Amino acid sequence: MGSTENRLRAFTSDGTGPRATFPLVLTSVTVAVLALHLDVVVRYSETAFWVGVVLSAILAMMTGTIVTRTPAPRARLAFALALPAVFGAIIGMVVQACVLSEVGTGWHMAVRDLGGLVDTTQPIPWLLSGIVLGGVPAILVSVFLVVAGRALRRFVAHDAGERFAVPFTGATGVLGALGLACVDRNEAAPLVVVVALASISLLVAWLVDGSRMTLLREVFAGRDGAFEIVPRAAFAADPSLAPLVADATGLGNTSVLVRVKKYGSYRAAAAEPIALVADTFEASVQPLRARRFAAAAMLGAMIALGVVASAAHGIV
Repeated sequence: MGSTENRLRAFTSDGTGPRATFPLVLTSVTVAVLALHLDVVVRYSETAFWVGVVLSAILAMMTGTIVTRTPAPRARLAFALALPAVFGAIIGMVVQACVLSEVGTGWHMAVRDLGGLVDTTQPIPWLLSGIVLGGVPAILVSVFLVVAGRALRRFVAHDAGERFAVPFTGATGVLGALGLACVDRNEAAPLVVVVALASISLLVAWLVDGSRMTLLREVFAGRDGAFEIVPRAAFAADPSLAPLVADATGLGNTSVLVRVKKYGSYRAAAAEPIALVADTFEASVQPLRARRFAAAAMLGAMIALGVVASAAHGIV
């Protein structure tokens, strides 16, 4: 009983739900590296490149925290749209300042940007150009944050963490792996970290869903007398019940997983409801199988793109 009880406790959420901060940081770092690559920043200042990457990670964490802690929907949407652009503009100006400090304002080492509209001989326009260079790429981060936030509000099942991690963190990892094949070798380190962290997150989700399937198999098979599957009608008045597995395929959650207490040779008159489940084991685990397949496919894509990137950089 202890093993099933412990796993069930691990698979039922505490009500906090997943947060978008982690994939937001990965997305911000990926977008920053690609933007800095397109602007060939590392050619003129490696310091500017790394300052831009580190600031992107830090400010993304701040953005995720602020948006998560904002209760009002309109204010949350406003922060999700505005903060990445504002922080991106700040990062862009800081990066421009770092480049300017290394190349100076002389004509002999002048650097042009924005298609020749600005150059380092004019410090003020050069610094202000960072608003565009940093703010425009940040629009992608804003879009990601808004989409992720709306998705999170729809995820109410106990497997919301894995349901969110696979598409969002997985997509970020695939984007990072694709970026590895595009950037220069001395720009690749941040993307390697992004891909590694996204891969670990996907692997954890794949393993957790596998354990969740094993738990459901044991419960539906009746191998643990402490738990039973009963009709949902018995707890129709309980609004707090959430699905153990999200109903991603329209199968319905018409039964309830309950904990049954025993006193001597008699069962308690009332069982403790835990979560909604489908009527059969196969119906309950179908969304899990689909999600595990998606996670495995994304992991395979990241590995394949990593091999391509390694070949492009002459590592293999």
